[in-house]
Amino acid sequence: MNSIPPSTSAVSIPVSSVDSPLSAVSLSVGSPGIPGTPSVGYGPISNSQINSSMSVSGLHAVSSSDDVKPPFGLKSVSGSGPMLSQKRMCAICGDRSSGKHYGVHSCEGCKGFFKRTIRKDLSYTCRDNKECLVDKRQRNRCQYCRYQKCLAMGMKREAVQEERQKNKERDGDYECSSSANEEMPVEKILEAETAVEHRSDLHSDFSSRAGEPNDPVTNICQAADKQLFTLVEWAKRIPHFSELPLDDQVILLRAGWNELLIAAFSHRSISVKDEILLATGLHVESAQSAEVGALFDRVLTELVCKMRDMQMDKTELGCLRAIVLFNPDAKGLTSSSEVELLREKVYASLEAYCKQKYPDQQGRTTLLCNYLFHFYLNNLAHFKLF
Repeated sequence: MNSIPPSTSAVSIPVSSVDSPLSAVSLSVGSPGIPGTPSVGYGPISNSQINSSMSVSGLHAVSSSDDVKPPFGLKSVSGSGPMLSQKRMCAICGDRSSGKHYGVHSCEGCKGFFKRTIRKDLSYTCRDNKECLVDKRQRNRCQYCRYQKCLAMGMKREAVQEERQKNKERDGDYECSSSANEEMPVEKILEAETAVEHRSDLHSDFSSRAGEPNDPVTNICQAADKQLFTLVEWAKRIPHFSELPLDDQVILLRAGWNELLIAAFSHRSISVKDEILLATGLHVESAQSAEVGALFDRVLTELVCKMRDMQMDKTELGCLRAIVLFNPDAKGLTSSSEVELLREKVYASLEAYCKQKYPDQQGRTTLLCNYLFHFYLNNLAHFKLF
């Protein structure tokens, strides 16, 4: 995989550091319908503007210091599980331990990850050199290295299997795919996708009547502007999101908006060839790719093509976006354990859905999550639309 260039050439959509929003769109409040509609501009985004845009239906602001894009190259916390400030730490990632799980002091996140891996007999692939950093802020980046560290620190596969057998004897021997869907119904996730798509179509109809500029950079900015308008509405339709503390809702949206938007317009583009189909209904052609820089090539040649090859449907897209949304490593969360549990529920519902709809593709869920989900977490995190 080619390295990502440090900047795009002669465009308003530069590659930035992962911590700071960039110029291209400035956000303001005041559009009718849902408050907090972003509007296009070309100055840097101020903290107050970002907070205003996320102050939707009671979601109040957090400071830019709560941005959660983890910087690369952080040094790992020691994985030996020693006492630190009289509190035990997770032997895998260094987060606070919730107790001894499967033979090792670990946090709820690593406990759940290891349990799901064993129970579902998942296999992972490292896309680097099998030496990825596993710490509190980057533990979700490589599932292969995280699982290997679980084993290296002493987590026992048989402990998970024994726990499962005890649960079966107590509760009855049956699979809980139906109960997983009841807790995180994929039908509701699909409804969220279709509702937002319908709103985008309304914007497209209006835009086609009003006319659009020919500049591809402006078109992309306006398309992202419209999708930001609907992003909060989409999140509120995802089961259990609105039950989280309001500050945590804002933090999660601020953490994932970039990847959420890229995933949305990438999936929208699978029906066209050598183009990106924007939320406004306009197309950015390959001939214009030099003007929009490396973002176009990366999205078109990697993400869109893989979505097309797998024939990813809207339910799968919605589940993957929900997995991105429920990011337990977002800095400043007060309910990270609840968020991690919600992510696990989305994964379980996605797996049950794939097994039912694609019974001949047993590894489909793993492929979706391992390649597509981790692709835009590990690579598109370098990009900022704005």
